[in-house]
Amino acid sequence: MKKIMFIAPHPDDEILGCGGVMHKFRNKKSCWMIITKMSKKSGYNEKQIKKRDKEINKVSKSLQINSLVNLEFDASFLNKGNLKELISKMSSNIKKFKPDTIFAPYLHDAHSDHFFSTYALNHILKSFRYSFINKCYLYETLSETNQNFVKKQKFSPNVYFDISKNLNNKLKTIKIYNSEIKKHPFPRSISSIKSLAILRGSESGFRYAESFQLLFEKKK
Repeated sequence: MKKIMFIAPHPDDEILGCGGVMHKFRNKKSCWMIITKMSKKSGYNEKQIKKRDKEINKVSKSLQINSLVNLEFDASFLNKGNLKELISKMSSNIKKFKPDTIFAPYLHDAHSDHFFSTYALNHILKSFRYSFINKCYLYETLSETNQNFVKKQKFSPNVYFDISKNLNNKLKTIKIYNSEIKKHPFPRSISSIKSLAILRGSESGFRYAESFQLLFEKKK
């Protein structure tokens, strides 16, 4: 991995899903693509919007992100109607950054923004158009991946990354989004994040791990 793109439907998804990996590879060239924004249309006020902008900048500095892109769709409003525009914007920025590795949310998450983000990405993973992409991983997001009760397709990881040296930084970074993190048994809690890292570590022989579904791999 030389150039990595992390796709987040909403700010905080990237840390929940692959914050350990982001810290593990923060010396690599990286692009953080945020799909949606807080807006009045989505039910947020000016104070919340400004607070989120500050959080994004702080997280970006913490992770040493080289390129920060926000496609600025209204949160919770991704749908078939704006899918063509979403594909176009994602494609344009992917061509500009030319990542060899992409991390994106699990397709069958409970939140529709997650679904349409990865559904749009699926249209882009065509080797004859994007020959520079070698791998694509789908990450799990607490409260979205593990609570997709209606959908039958459950997250089944087949790749694990050791984040034993990176978990503390992941936990420190997720705390920047203090309005999104609450005490256990809230699904997005420090206890839940650490517990998932322990579980995935026990599955893979590491102390702490993050797990992924390898969606696409092109071997040379």
